[in-house]
Amino acid sequence: MKLGKVIANVVSTVKHEAYQNKPLYMVQPLNEKLEPTGSPWIATDYVSAQIGDIVLFVASPGLAKEVFNLKMAPIRSIIVAIVDTIDVDGKTIYKT
Repeated sequence: MKLGKVIANVVSTVKHEAYQNKPLYMVQPLNEKLEPTGSPWIATDYVSAQIGDIVLFVASPGLAKEVFNLKMAPIRSIIVAIVDTIDVDGKTIYKT
């Protein structure tokens, strides 16, 4: 599971049927200080995230088949939670 920030919508007019009616977002991975780290990922939304949200996303081949109940799902990463608060060593470092 990774921490990230939703930074943009991804729009495609032609896509695999597994992506139909599922929002796609660019998610920037974040480190423990909420600083960008690495390259953005494309993730399928499962929790109604919005641009600007801090989220948890999972990058695991095969997971989408279970989550979305699909026979074939070429989906690699899924947004699974919207973060409300992050506490580190008793200090709140993020709160919506």
